Amino acid sequence: MPASQSAPYDSAAPADAERLQWALRSVDALPRRRDQLLPALLVAQHALGWLPRAAIEHAAAHIRVPVSEVYATATGYSELLLERPTPGTWHVCTGVSCDLAGGRALLDAVSEALPGHALEIDCQFLCALAPVAVDDAERLHGRVTPSRILDAATERAST
Repeated sequence: MPASQSAPYDSAAPADAERLQWALRSVDALPRRRDQLLPALLVAQHALGWLPRAAIEHAAAHIRVPVSEVYATATGYSELLLERPTPGTWHVCTGVSCDLAGGRALLDAVSEALPGHALEIDCQFLCALAPVAVDDAERLHGRVTPSRILDAATERAST
């Protein structure tokens, strides 16, 4: 199967398979109602750190909605990850407020210092804390500067 068509989830990895089963059981604990779609996605992502294809398909079956609707919902929220996160990656908000507060310059500086570990994300709706960045543990950091991100990245790498 070509890489572009392969499942993004490696179910052959024992630890990941166990975590997936735990995530699916967590989704099964939710009521089978349409208004539980977003909670189902959040529960699965919390358990796995992202939303692999298996979790999305399971949420669709449990909530009884088409998989296309689940993908539409998942892609509508920048907080939901459809790709396995790379450890050490920072997501920098480039919404209007963050951009005006230096978000784009922050993204460029972090990208230069940590190649491949800085990505742009849509508005995080924390405009009063602009610019905002999110670390790989999904912690929000407000009023960040390149030096604060680099210091945090260095500190995490040394632990």
